[in-house]
Amino acid sequence: MIEGSNAIVTGSSRGIGKGIALELAQRGANIVICCQSRLEAAQDVKQQVESCGRQAIVVQSDLASEDGAREVVETCIDRLGGVDILVNNAGMGQLAPVQDLQDERDVERTLRVNLFSYIYMAKHAIANMIERQVPGCVVNISSILSMIGGSGQTVYAASKGGVTGFTVCLAREVARYGIRVNAIAPGYIETDLLGWIPDDYRARLLPRIPMRRFGAVEEVAKAAAFLVEDATYMIGQTLVLDGGIMVD
Repeated sequence: MIEGSNAIVTGSSRGIGKGIALELAQRGANIVICCQSRLEAAQDVKQQVESCGRQAIVVQSDLASEDGAREVVETCIDRLGGVDILVNNAGMGQLAPVQDLQDERDVERTLRVNLFSYIYMAKHAIANMIERQVPGCVVNISSILSMIGGSGQTVYAASKGGVTGFTVCLAREVARYGIRVNAIAPGYIETDLLGWIPDDYRARLLPRIPMRRFGAVEEVAKAAAFLVEDATYMIGQTLVLDGGIMVD
């Protein structure tokens, strides 16, 4: 499935998205790298993808709007011939009690980036998959915070809970076309996003993780590749990668 395919990975200039883009490239996929502002970092990912012998395209776009999502998909179609794999990973977080949220735009922006962009990207990518009659694949990045909660992360958790529900419904809609949709719910992974968690809170988190460590980007990337390449009879599922928090 991966060899010779075309994959869009949103939010792929850094962190989990970058890791997934490189993992898919190493397995033979051409990659559309999406970023909103980190163009230099995205160009660095492009070079790394090309060093794997694959094609790489950087698209700078705001996926919180449908126009931005459409632009990314149309670029993939125009430049590579079509979309085979979509990894919805773009995300943002904020740490504030609900009563301290400063502006409704803070809430709306988080929902747009973390949930609306997934819907918009899937809408246009899946239309292309159906038109081309290819057995495509969608992987959505959710979060265990939508299941276990976290103080000061109400909006983030709400957006990721929406991703989980979206995944289940979309999987049922498109399975008849041979398109598989699943999600990954990472726990605490060592990325820039983890950096906004205060040090004292990080120290309190570790004892809650049975494996006594935070996850690695590479572990999430390999899980995404599994869902794309090997999980051929799995749809609508959320794969939890949390070091054991959910079973502790």
